[in-house]
Amino acid sequence: MTVALRYVVDRSAARDVLQESYIRIYKQLPRFQYENEAATMAWMRRITSREAIRWIKKQQRWQAIDIQPFSEQVSSVHSIFKDEMYQCLLILPTNQRLVFNMYAIEGYSHKEIAEKLEIAESSSRSLLTRARKKLAQQINKAKTYEKLNG
Repeated sequence: MTVALRYVVDRSAARDVLQESYIRIYKQLPRFQYENEAATMAWMRRITSREAIRWIKKQQRWQAIDIQPFSEQVSSVHSIFKDEMYQCLLILPTNQRLVFNMYAIEGYSHKEIAEKLEIAESSSRSLLTRARKKLAQQINKAKTYEKLNG
């Protein structure tokens, strides 16, 4: 569920993604070769991230998404996540959040990201740079707020 929420943000959509992921995992079990628990979890996370990408492509067709200010409503929807970094990820546009998740968290290369998202490698790099810049701005705002209201 955590992987799905990192990609699609909406809890209902994340449940749909998770359900589709479980179906894919179940269908692929006959071909799965168990190595250890860590490898199994990584395999399931990859399937979930791919399913989240499929869902986003299907639902939004890569339309430009406006950055919406973070609201308390989003915070309450995701009350299971108290991590400030996750809160910062929520404000990123979908395409930037996808690339950031895939590169920084899942460990995909820009070439792999470009293939999976059907974009140019340079676009992947650009989106990652923008995402990092916005995340740095959010972190700096949070630090400034803490200092002022400490």
